[in-house]
Amino acid sequence: MAQTPTSPSRLSRLGPAGTLLSLLACYGTLAVVGALSLMGITLAVNVHVWAGAIVVFALIAVFGVAVGYRRHRTVGPVIIAAIGAMFVTLAMYGSEQIQAVLGFPSRIIEVAGFVALLAAAIWDWRLTKVAQMAE
Repeated sequence: MAQTPTSPSRLSRLGPAGTLLSLLACYGTLAVVGALSLMGITLAVNVHVWAGAIVVFALIAVFGVAVGYRRHRTVGPVIIAAIGAMFVTLAMYGSEQIQAVLGFPSRIIEVAGFVALLAAAIWDWRLTKVAQMAE
């Protein structure tokens, strides 16, 4: 069977790709801005666009993991990815509320969200590989 551009194997790559892009958008931008500032170059980053890109990539990761569900029929990675994306979104747009309600920095929620996205993408990838071998 020939693979079409929208076949499950190609779409299932969105989970890991979205996770990595979300991590790079967050921490990669920080690294670039930090490195440039050490060289004396000032770079102004619009925080709203930056946060929006991080959240969009996290949602793409959830979509990619959800596509993998069609193949392996295990709902766990989808739930973990959705919780991770929710944590990342909450850290991007609700950091003051997290600090006020929970009493600890939103950075902890952000890191937990990225860890959950990464764990879900890895779990989904492994389940997809097992399902492909069983076919």
